[in-house]
Amino acid sequence: MSERIAVAVVHYHLRPGGVTRVIERAIAAMCGRADCLVFSGEAPGAGSPLVALSEPFHALAYGQNPAAPEAERLAKDLRFTARALFGRDPDLWHIHNHALGKNAFLPRFVHHLATAGCRILLQPHDFAEDGRPENYRLLKEHLGGALEGTLYPAARHVWYAPINHRDRSLLQEIGLRQIHVLPNAVTPHPPAAGHGPDRKPSPRTVVYPARAIRRKNIGEFLLWSLLAPGGYLFQSTLAPQNPQWQGIYREWVDFADELGLPVEFDAGRRHDFAVLVRDAEVLITTSIAEGFGLAFLEPWIEGKRLVGRKLPEITSDFERDGLDLSGLYERLPVPLEWIGEEDFLAALEAAMRKSYAAYAMEWTPELLHAACRALVVDGTVDFGILDESLQRRVIRHIAEHPMDRDRFPPFDPSPESGGIDHNRKIAGATYSPEAYGNRLLGIYRTLAAIEPGPVSHASAGKLLRLFLRPERFNLLST
Repeated sequence: MSERIAVAVVHYHLRPGGVTRVIERAIAAMCGRADCLVFSGEAPGAGSPLVALSEPFHALAYGQNPAAPEAERLAKDLRFTARALFGRDPDLWHIHNHALGKNAFLPRFVHHLATAGCRILLQPHDFAEDGRPENYRLLKEHLGGALEGTLYPAARHVWYAPINHRDRSLLQEIGLRQIHVLPNAVTPHPPAAGHGPDRKPSPRTVVYPARAIRRKNIGEFLLWSLLAPGGYLFQSTLAPQNPQWQGIYREWVDFADELGLPVEFDAGRRHDFAVLVRDAEVLITTSIAEGFGLAFLEPWIEGKRLVGRKLPEITSDFERDGLDLSGLYERLPVPLEWIGEEDFLAALEAAMRKSYAAYAMEWTPELLHAACRALVVDGTVDFGILDESLQRRVIRHIAEHPMDRDRFPPFDPSPESGGIDHNRKIAGATYSPEAYGNRLLGIYRTLAAIEPGPVSHASAGKLLRLFLRPERFNLLST
């Protein structure tokens, strides 16, 4: 191995945002201390910082599912291309979301590299087993009986870099050992132009800086707009782009209009995003699922307090590092009588049956009983596990019975400068690009020095069962 490490980075595409942003920040954070080439199914757009570092390879694109013999040839072609561009074999391959199920070539390529003794860093940001049954079906259709032995290779030269400790625990439970948590870096948004930082917005605004897709739990955002004292405007920054979510989104827009809720949807289309954040009295999150959880770090970097829902599977990492998230709640209990116990149980059973069928997993009545034992507490359920129809029942109930507002904690967005300063220091130091670059380079150097060994596999089937545990079920995830 030469003094400078040669890293071949692999992803399905290089479209703006998401994993592409992670790749861009990773390369920038290493400050030229490693030689990187990025292989993807699509070339980056003009103006991308990855243009000079990327090489398109069509087999990596979404929907590419060559048969096993053809996949083996393509895998050899990709290794040859990397060798030709670097002038030698890469010291390691850093591959993102290899088992997400966007195509069947990538897991086959990873298996080829592993058995060839190539050093691999696999970084899962999302899982096909976690609410993406169509992705999992693609893998089962094209890998067939080879899925179990292909999807999660295990060897001393195959390392995994999950972005949080929850994912590390899941990977450990299926038998993997070479796991190194690699949390994302956080950088501030560009400053807002135009007005000075001390200009006060009118009215006072509560901003949800997220795209209003289903897992962002928009019903809970609207619930808070009803519970908050008068004088606040709640702003959701982005409408969904995927047609799959636009119908649900329009239902929420119409519902908020019907009840006269103080909400502005798609505010980021009408206003500069940086101005929305700068002028917000407070930022909010009501999401019921996150990958890394930038929503819990970025507000403090921007000098803003965060209110809303805590996700212990994700936020425990940040609290372990010293972030104070005591102002967030884990659960909003709602009496079953407000929504109808029979209706709730019927919706839960229907959704669970549908989910298990989508993954071709066996359904038994005990699964419903286990979910009820976990999700129903003292005759209440968490508002955040209800589907949109049941959430609307709760909001209507509160609108018609204002005395029941006392069932919820008070909405208190008042800024706490001391807490903001503390969290800004923690987030800025622990999750800075500099810290990320040093952590990543350390992983690269250690892995590159590993002597390859025999390859086995972890249990893909067990990972699916872990994600489908009844106590994790949520009607917004179906």
